Amino acid sequence: MPTFNEFLSTIKDDLLEFAKENFEEYKDELLKDGNEFVKKAKKDLERWAEGLASGALSKADFEFLLKGKRDLAEMEALKQLGLSKIRVNRITNGVIDVVVGSAVKTFL
Repeated sequence: MPTFNEFLSTIKDDLLEFAKENFEEYKDELLKDGNEFVKKAKKDLERWAEGLASGALSKADFEFLLKGKRDLAEMEALKQLGLSKIRVNRITNGVIDVVVGSAVKTFL
């Protein structure tokens, strides 16, 4: 069974790939903000990942819970670049999608 640390490693790899493919010009800021979001949500992510791995949570449940933590994804480094709110929201949604995808890849 995969470990939570493997999940975190997968998130980092997937965030880097997402940043390179979609927002190369903001890659460093996206990685900084994305990793900060994961750090702030770590306890919940660990609990939810365990639920996902055990079958107690579905992918949809995991995604719903993660979207509830959206306010933790402050994306300060990206906001400091002066990006529009719409663009920051698109990136935030992408980061959440990456975390969900990483969880599915790791635990399902």
